[in-house]
Order: sequence, then structure tokens, then C-alpha cells
Amino acid sequence: MNINKIAILGAGAVGASMVHQILSFGTSDSLSIIADGVRAGRYRRDGFRVNGETIRPDIVESGAFHLILVATKSYNLENALPLLDQCVSEDTLVMSLLNGIISETVLGDRYGHDRVIPAMILGIDALREDGEISYMNRGVIHYGRNPLAEDQQEKLSHLTDWFSRSGLGYKFSDEITSTLWRKFMINVGMNQTSAVLGAAYGRYQKDPETLEMMRQAMAEVVELSRLEGTGLKKSDIDNWIEILKTLDPEGKTSMLQDVEAGRRTEVEIFAGTVITLAARHGLEVPVNLNLQNEIIRIGNKQ
Repeated sequence: MNINKIAILGAGAVGASMVHQILSFGTSDSLSIIADGVRAGRYRRDGFRVNGETIRPDIVESGAFHLILVATKSYNLENALPLLDQCVSEDTLVMSLLNGIISETVLGDRYGHDRVIPAMILGIDALREDGEISYMNRGVIHYGRNPLAEDQQEKLSHLTDWFSRSGLGYKFSDEITSTLWRKFMINVGMNQTSAVLGAAYGRYQKDPETLEMMRQAMAEVVELSRLEGTGLKKSDIDNWIEILKTLDPEGKTSMLQDVEAGRRTEVEIFAGTVITLAARHGLEVPVNLNLQNEIIRIGNKQ
């Protein structure tokens, strides 16, 4: 199966940035955004402003696709499934780029784990402000074999061929479960503390106390990973801090952007998941419990 009909579900900062990258690369593959109702009408009318350019991809409510990249907010996945149902056929691969560590299970239970490719995007700095989206770093999509699938070798081979001509940054991971947990750790520590503190990346680069708060939240995830057997180590925190030093000091996490815009946050996907899983092991996670309470409090004030 050659992959040449692509769709993206979720046209926020990350989704629209990927559309821009693919269109800018000039691939001849068919590319669509899946949307319906008022949102679809708005997309058709206004297009998307990305890096100062207006792009107008095809907007569809149904169809048959070889690959669908899911880039909604995690809390919108369940509501988006009926729309996704209209676009998933027997030949469709579904790749989730959602934050957290549960979307692959949700999608696999619905469409079959053989069709679902575990993935994440790391390093993209997409920012949405005043209706416009901008990014400097395009990020890298890490993907790998679904541990719940029987055999995905041929599917993954076709997927790698598509990535090579897509314009997107990509990397195959032999340890996709620990890779997903590594991003989960970053989101739990970085996104949540930035939302509570109102901190851009530069504050972590300069303020040891801010960095330590992030480190403590991540340490709880590392301990939880040890109990869950998903492969994180304390050195993963240090490795992230080295990457953090290279980020734009004025850059902001997606959760901080959501707080500043008065949008719903993904705290239940981050702290909420940590707290739920920790309870199974009798593990105390006071940092994430405090972060959850504070983020909920901030949201209630808006």
C-alpha cells in the first residue's frame, strides 16, 4: 500500500504547522484537513495564517485516506471519534500525536491496534496568537511499532517512505513506549509548571528554583515509570534540561498558551494520569497533586 492520501484531524498550532510544512515541501500527495460544521466553514472561508502566509488546504468531512495524523487536544479525542469514523477505512493507518499516554489505546480499541502507529512530536515550537500561527523549529515526529499489534513491518516501511517525501522531521524509534513516556514526563513537568508560574522557557534557563520545580514534577513520573516498567531514568530529566537550554527564551508551552488565552488545559491528561496511575501502586505524588489543584484553580478564575 503506497501512502499518498493524507488527512490531519485537528488544525491547532501543531496541526496547522504540519500542514504548512507539507505544503511548503511541495509533495504531490493529496492532503486534507478533517473538520465539520461551523469549524469547517470557518476553515474554508479564512484558511490558516502560518508564518505570515495564508494556506488553504482541502477541508473534508469524510473520505478514505491512507494515513490520518490526529493532532486534536487530548480532551477532544472522544468527541472527535464519530468524525474520524467517517474517514477510517480498511487501509487507513492512524497516527496519534496527542499529548499523554492513553490515546493509542483509545484508538486501537476502536479501529484495531494493527492500524494505530504510536507516535509523538517533539521540539516543535508552534505558537498561536491573535488567530495566527508561527513556528521556527519544525519538530521531529518519533514513531514505532505498536506493542499491541501482531505485525506492522510492511505498514511501517510504507510509512517511512512517505515521511521521506513529506517535508516533516521524523525518526523511527525501537523503544516507542519509553519515547512516549519521555514526552509525557516533559509535559508533566514543563507544561504544568509553566502554566502555574506563567513562565516562558527563559525563566527555566535563568532561575534555579523554577527549574527545580519542574525537575520535581518530572521525578514523580520517572518513579511511576519504574513501577510501570516503561523505561524512564533520572538521566532523562538531565537530557531534557540540556535541550531546554537551547530553546527560544521567549517561547511558551502549549499549556501556558492555553491559560493565557482562557482555553481549557490538558491537566487531566498530565497530572490526572499521574495521580490515577500512582494510586494503583500506592505511590505518593504531592507535586503533581499540587499542580493539578493550582491549574484547576487558575482555570476557575478565568
